[in-house]
Amino acid sequence: MLCFICPLCREPLIENSHGLACSRRHQFDRAREGYFHLLPVHHKNSRQPGDAKLQLQARRQFLNANFFSPLVGALKHHLPASTQHLLDIGCGEGYFTRHLASALDASAQVYGIDIAKDGVRLAAKGRREFYAVASSYALPIADHSMDVITRIYAPSKDSELARLLKKDGRLIIVTPGPNHLLRLRQQLYQDIRPHPEPQAPEGFILQETQQLRFELITPAGSLTEALLQMTPFAWRLTESLAEMAATGWQDQAEFRISLYRRV
Repeated sequence: MLCFICPLCREPLIENSHGLACSRRHQFDRAREGYFHLLPVHHKNSRQPGDAKLQLQARRQFLNANFFSPLVGALKHHLPASTQHLLDIGCGEGYFTRHLASALDASAQVYGIDIAKDGVRLAAKGRREFYAVASSYALPIADHSMDVITRIYAPSKDSELARLLKKDGRLIIVTPGPNHLLRLRQQLYQDIRPHPEPQAPEGFILQETQQLRFELITPAGSLTEALLQMTPFAWRLTESLAEMAATGWQDQAEFRISLYRRV
């Protein structure tokens, strides 16, 4: 049985020939790509919420070139072998979700949630994971159903994390380290402020922190352009993006991986 619940009435959703339905007959059809749209209109904050399509496509191109494979390896290392239910919040186009799924037993259920439909559409094509368009602040997932929750550069609501995670479950949050893309930020800003230390979500205790740093070198051309397009600084690079892409880019990637347990 799947762990999805109805975003309208919070009843369990059961699979049928068309998609998912609850006991109150709320029906959610399966999209052609295989995902479910579980985002009620009143949970949208704009007409097309989430990352823009261009940014998602750039992210897919860059990540599929495996520049962030050290981060993938570190995340896999922190997954308990016994994991049967995993939720990736803010899955985007699914790069990390599918790599996490590959580290688990074939019987494990892996869920990817994002508010950006274009990202979920890319993620779901031909995959065995379960993807849904939904809000990370009102997740359509059953109470205490997840062994592991991952949140990579994504927002969420603390009470939702506590609601979904099993008593002995693990919460893994990835945030940028102080020197992440430092050279790029130095080029854009006079006053460089390090990324802040992450705070433990309410109801959780920090168990372990890993600092991960590695060199990031992209060749001239489309991969450098993809890196620049996928960053939150892309809007400031309109005039210089083509020039920077033509020469390639050398910088450093730095991440904090924080592991939490429920109180």
